[in-house]
Amino acid sequence: MNTAAATLSLPRRALLGTLAATALALGAAVPLAHAQDELVVVEPMRVTTYLNGGIGADEEQMMRKAAKDWPLRMIFSEKKDNEFVADVRLLVTNAKGAPVLMLHGAGPMTYAMLPAGKYRISASHKGQTETREVTLDGKTGRDVYFHWTGKAK
Repeated sequence: MNTAAATLSLPRRALLGTLAATALALGAAVPLAHAQDELVVVEPMRVTTYLNGGIGADEEQMMRKAAKDWPLRMIFSEKKDNEFVADVRLLVTNAKGAPVLMLHGAGPMTYAMLPAGKYRISASHKGQTETREVTLDGKTGRDVYFHWTGKAK
């Protein structure tokens, strides 16, 4: 997480992330081309709302309180004492392989508002990538833990 983002309150960072993704989606929704009387249809990008944080005791407590409202909760740690990690490259794809969430600098806790379905989560830290498959049932939230030994490749 960069220093500027760390100074923002948790709800404000979530809002800024959502606004940035929405701006990208609106830009992608504009038809790009016509080819010989055939309309090229551009499907707008899907926006995934997410919450990312957990650095420091206050932020960690706020994230833990908010956890029950999020269908997918990813927690990142390393070493024997489970130190939180906050610089994870994260990619979540749906059952068709389409990206639904991509972050650089995720963690130590990242929550995503996703509909029921099957997802593949890839998280990379210090050159090591871990992958998890998860099914969300739309009723209960899922905690997915990623843990690295702390040794870089």
